[in-house]
Amino acid sequence: MKTYDDPELQAIAVKLTSDDPGIRRVAVMDLVDSGEPEAVELVIHALKDPDTNVRQEAAKVVDEFEAADMADALIAALGDSDEVVRNSAAHALADLKDPAAADPLLEALETSTDGFVVSGILRALKPLRNPGAQRPALKRLGDEDPRVRREAVAVIGWLKQPENLPALVETAQHDKDPEVRRAATGALVYANPQQVGQALIGQLKDEHWQVRCEAANSIGKLDHQAAASALMEATKDELWQVREKAVDALGRLGAIESIPVLGECSKDAMSNLRKAAIGALGAIAHSDGRPYVVTALDDPDPDVRKLARWAISKLDAAA
Repeated sequence: MKTYDDPELQAIAVKLTSDDPGIRRVAVMDLVDSGEPEAVELVIHALKDPDTNVRQEAAKVVDEFEAADMADALIAALGDSDEVVRNSAAHALADLKDPAAADPLLEALETSTDGFVVSGILRALKPLRNPGAQRPALKRLGDEDPRVRREAVAVIGWLKQPENLPALVETAQHDKDPEVRRAATGALVYANPQQVGQALIGQLKDEHWQVRCEAANSIGKLDHQAAASALMEATKDELWQVREKAVDALGRLGAIESIPVLGECSKDAMSNLRKAAIGALGAIAHSDGRPYVVTALDDPDPDVRKLARWAISKLDAAA
């Protein structure tokens, strides 16, 4: 190990060569207080320590340093035999958010085969929005590991390239893993309704309730007016979570024709659904919704009553 000019850092470096893993672990903790840029080298050294506890400590403190300088070491740590080290490295990689880290991440992505490693690299690439990630992410949509496909979808969604929409739609509709379908459905919000509207309407009937929720949410964000009828039908879903998202989306669309449906939802036994319905009626702010909102002023749930007062103010302002 090299010699350091700073006495404190040199003392820590000596501790890291001790035969006692306890001393080496304490040395890693001391690195955080040193404040020296060169301390990064010692953290990287500790990430390769033969003792699990020392590597765990090093993985925990990487957030205190310029993580881009240790991208290679963190990528290597994704394959560590210890789960704590692997998870800490994955978390640190996700927090990189430094364009300088893109090249080593992309290089590792081309050669890595372990699902955990690949998903960690993709998670780190997502916020960088590096165009070089597009091709390998599209390729990973066919990976056998659902974790990898889910992170690949996130990378593609953040790149917001129109040419990627067919691949996202295909994944949203046909991937065998519901979490992947859900992620792909949510990623479609960067498109426009003409491009993905029909696909999202179809997702309202997905066999998995979380995908249906995501579809309703995405329709609302896209302001897909043509989906109002499908959303009204979704307010009859067997799960209240889906009904709630459908109601929220109808409020976002300002769908006046849905007011009778929302009025019925405002009487539902589930208070969350009643709140969503009153919120939607307030957002639409049409006089036809006033009777339902007035009735909600006496709702047994204080949150519903509070929302009803807000909705009344919106109706009054619109009038």
